[in-house]
Amino acid sequence: MPRVFTLISILLLIMVSSTPIAAATGLARVMIVHSYEHNHICGAPQAAGVIDALAEAGWVENENLQVKSHYMDTKRTHTTPEAVREQARIVLQQVDAFDPQVVVVLDDNAIREVMLPLVDREGLSVVFSGMNGQPESYNEKNHFMENKQRPGSNITGVYEKLWVSKSLVVMSAALQNHDSSSKVVGITDYSPTGNAITRQFELELAKEKLPVNWEQRRVRDFTEYTRLIGELNEDDNVVAIYPAALRLKTEDGPTYTAKKIFAWTTVNSNKPEMALNYYFAKIGLFGGAAVDFGAMGHLAGQKVAMILGGEQAGNLPIEDARDYAIVFNTERADHLGIIIPDALLTAADHVYRK
Repeated sequence: MPRVFTLISILLLIMVSSTPIAAATGLARVMIVHSYEHNHICGAPQAAGVIDALAEAGWVENENLQVKSHYMDTKRTHTTPEAVREQARIVLQQVDAFDPQVVVVLDDNAIREVMLPLVDREGLSVVFSGMNGQPESYNEKNHFMENKQRPGSNITGVYEKLWVSKSLVVMSAALQNHDSSSKVVGITDYSPTGNAITRQFELELAKEKLPVNWEQRRVRDFTEYTRLIGELNEDDNVVAIYPAALRLKTEDGPTYTAKKIFAWTTVNSNKPEMALNYYFAKIGLFGGAAVDFGAMGHLAGQKVAMILGGEQAGNLPIEDARDYAIVFNTERADHLGIIIPDALLTAADHVYRK
């Protein structure tokens, strides 16, 4: 009998030790997977929105909620397809160890490389935010969606609608003096995100009556970008640019991400910039009607809270980001010699001075 008792004790010990550590804490577990680095200007406000929405629903870190974050750093460091896949492999191992109820994936690299392998995984839900690629295209790679209103699988989330036509209207009102020959130039790169944003531009603007002409340009690296900015500086028909090239290689090796690209742009461009999200205006771009990344993350966080409360992810609709923010950087406006009408400034959601 003592030997039998000892054997049972050993088996129980093995079972306990093989159980993911987080499962024994009694806390709800959410893992947030960032496509990019810590404090990235797209990822950070989305993650903050998720956490805020969870807290509003009564899910508070270190009280009844445990949150684990992973930064894949695929814009700056792990930029090759092989390196991105290796980061995804590491994340999936962490998912196994942490055993979360919900994985939140932010932006397209995490969506493609982490979300899709988790389709239909038992006991796990996935909520995405910041999807620039089309949901239907991802669905072709690994079926997770019967329709947007009721996906039907373990996945739901928020598509990143760019509100480009709204931003053109705001930019037109801010600049005032333009004519039928005036144009705004959108600039994207050839990264997967750049390809997705280019397609979003095409889809969002295809059926819209625009207040100013639109032209799409693409660049392969930072050298091409600097050359294009110089060309646009000399074109009097260009009244503004929409810089959405967010990852550009340089000749000497490093890959520049949005902060460095925009820092260079505001020094060397003489055209006002439409900001893809409101934080881009905060760090120096002129502004416009920008995606509210915090609100987009908040909407995703509401879905996470509902899932933790017992709802099935497949019953929650995949939605477009609902909110855009009218935003201006008045220091950039002063530098460009642009006087933004008072009525427009009064209507703005965010006005930054530095």
